[in-house]
Amino acid sequence: MGRREKIACVEISTLFHAISREYGFTPDVVLSYFQDIDDLIQRWENHKCVWVYSQGEKHQHGWIKESHIKGNGAVVPLYIGLHHTRLLDDETETDPLLILTFEKRENSAPALIVLAMIDHADMFGETGKKKHNDYQMRLIHQRLDDLLRDTLRSKHT
Repeated sequence: MGRREKIACVEISTLFHAISREYGFTPDVVLSYFQDIDDLIQRWENHKCVWVYSQGEKHQHGWIKESHIKGNGAVVPLYIGLHHTRLLDDETETDPLLILTFEKRENSAPALIVLAMIDHADMFGETGKKKHNDYQMRLIHQRLDDLLRDTLRSKHT
């Protein structure tokens, strides 16, 4: 069973489009998913919370998963603090994902920040040999981490 995390609001990162574009989600593609994105944001904001689950736990559409815990229980240090959720309410469709994080706010619950759209393969590696190649996986994790760090750095400059 997941855990409930209170939130003050949901915000889309100012660099959402720039990061998403790096993974093939152009503004036109993102726009084609607008209603799905808006539905999730409205759900989270109306409830003022999100449900967070871990690997192997039962979950529902709209719940968010901790991205740093792999299927085998190993930790991906570069993804600590990141979460993801399936965008579509369709158990057969695993892509696209939204990457999310919590941002602390003074005197209130944290904000849930929507960082980017991405596919499973770009975040966790394609199924097959590459997924079990530590070097390839490090490159995948490092690329996303670099893009997100650049986002955070530019936000604070």
